[in-house]
Amino acid sequence: MQSERRVNASLVLIGAASAGLYALLALRYPLALSLANPRAGWADLTAATWASFAYHTAIYFGLTVLYIWALRLLTATPDAHRQPPAASGRTRLLIIVLSWLVCCGILLTVASSGESHDIFDYIFRGRMMTELGANPLTEVPTQYRGAPYFPYLAWYDHVDAYGPVWEITSAATAAGTRAVLKGVGTWTTSNASCPQSPLACRNLIGYVSAYRLLAVGLTGLSGWLILSMVRRSRPHLAAAALAAWLWSPLLLLSTAIGAHNDAATIVLLLLMLWLLQRRRWFSALLVLVLAAHVKLTVVIVTPVVGLWLVRRCGWRRALGLGAAATAVGLLFSWVLYAPFGGWGSLPRMLTERAAYLANSPWRILYLFLSIQRSWPIEIVRRLTVQLPSALFLAGAVLMSLWMLDFRTRRWPAAPAPDWRDDRLLWRTVALVALLYLVVGSFWFQHWYLVWVLAPAVLLPDAPLTRWLLPWLGFGALSANLASAFAPALTPEPLSKIALAALIVAVIWTPTLIASGWHLGRLRTRKHQGGE
Repeated sequence: MQSERRVNASLVLIGAASAGLYALLALRYPLALSLANPRAGWADLTAATWASFAYHTAIYFGLTVLYIWALRLLTATPDAHRQPPAASGRTRLLIIVLSWLVCCGILLTVASSGESHDIFDYIFRGRMMTELGANPLTEVPTQYRGAPYFPYLAWYDHVDAYGPVWEITSAATAAGTRAVLKGVGTWTTSNASCPQSPLACRNLIGYVSAYRLLAVGLTGLSGWLILSMVRRSRPHLAAAALAAWLWSPLLLLSTAIGAHNDAATIVLLLLMLWLLQRRRWFSALLVLVLAAHVKLTVVIVTPVVGLWLVRRCGWRRALGLGAAATAVGLLFSWVLYAPFGGWGSLPRMLTERAAYLANSPWRILYLFLSIQRSWPIEIVRRLTVQLPSALFLAGAVLMSLWMLDFRTRRWPAAPAPDWRDDRLLWRTVALVALLYLVVGSFWFQHWYLVWVLAPAVLLPDAPLTRWLLPWLGFGALSANLASAFAPALTPEPLSKIALAALIVAVIWTPTLIASGWHLGRLRTRKHQGGE
């Protein structure tokens, strides 16, 4: 009991310290400050000096260390192998949830534009649907250049890159926000925009807060799914899994500040895993189809899910389930896309987004071949967009076959649920998602790591979750800082290739160091055990 109290007290301390660090960000980058500069980044919101860069990086470093400490407490304590007493377990969960809510509340006041400008694209396109009657899958914001908040956009001459489930959700969020603003008497029909109009700025803060609260709410729902799955599989690690999810600095910044719509896809991805754990195969496949209509990236897990069904149900039943889900899924898809111009909107979206590369080794190759070697742009795109996609697909299939042990010719039909099977599926999904980021993602952003984090936190005692992912998150967040500060801090402007190489190095170096350290420890332990 004394050990339980010490752990809970330490968790309170970690939660309070994390909230303090997030408060430092809120004081340094207030939301209102970012609205005055529509295209601002972190370096534009403060003095672009080495001291500012070091200060911000130190905050990320401190949050990462506190997060790793919390996971260590929850997975490596002397009694971590057993479930804590019911009262202590409830207290622990309460500490985790309340600390998360406090941190979210603080981050709701932080400037959006430094983390990403995506939230302003969500807002503008949501208003396109609710205020202008426009279709964001076939029409572009430049057609409505005079509408409020246009200067804040990042993607103003492209159709939206998301599916109809997200567009419906976004329209509902925009409509709900408008109703609330009308209710409190701040709504205006004027085309005046922020920062020129204080009333428009207040309305914009309302929209920003609404989309952030949506992301936070979906993250909380994901947390419930995680808790439910781990309690069913390994109940003594349920609190650790919830903390690994809710307390992740990367997740908190990506949802409570960035409000990225990945939160909507992830909750469906986790629901699919929740259904697979309960052997509801057909429902799980339909949820996967639904998730693809939020963000198409979710199809990266399709090889794992397909082979998992084969492993659990056999080839014949798995093929039948897949065929039935495909038929029903196509019907769902047709119904969902019908109000947005049908499937004809897909080719333009896929073509436009495939023209851009960022923050990946493929971006470096793209710049080298197109700028230094003057290769034809179409050939360069085949090598840097189509090739990584093909490499990932092949790697995902091979990794799934290996991880799911397809060397075995036959498995028992629908074996009884077992935590080892759960662990096998979750680990495979996490590693395939990580493979996508390493090999297949020619466009990499720090919030994409949530795709790995979601299945990884189901295994909170794994080295990937406890050690490697936290440092990868730190590297990705630091790279976001580096891209903002580097142009102002370097004595001479960096070339595009040099800047791309710098960003990639910052993303992956902390993880490579952590991986080397972890492998060194494993070799030392093996050597000592041999002696």
